[in-house]
Amino acid sequence: MDVGRNGKHPDNEAQRLIEFAGRWAPYGGATGEEILVNFGMTSLRFVERLWQVIPESTCDQEEIRSLASAYPLDRPTNRS
Repeated sequence: MDVGRNGKHPDNEAQRLIEFAGRWAPYGGATGEEILVNFGMTSLRFVERLWQVIPESTCDQEEIRSLASAYPLDRPTNRS
C-alpha cells in the first residue's frame, strides 16, 4: 500500500508525517526512537499531529484505516 505517497497534503511537514506513518503502518507503526530521530517529537505528539493533518489530506478511507490501526489517537503508543 502506498499510504501518503501521492501528494496527499499541500503542507510539506504534514506530507512528511503522512508518508512516514504510511511506511511504518504495515509494521504496527514506527517506534518512539524512529519518531524522535525523524521528527524530534514524542510518539504521543506525533500521533496527535498526524491526526491533526489527516482531515486536510487526500488520503482515502483504506489509507486512513491503515493509519488508524497503527496510530490510534485514543490510546498512547508504547512502542519504544
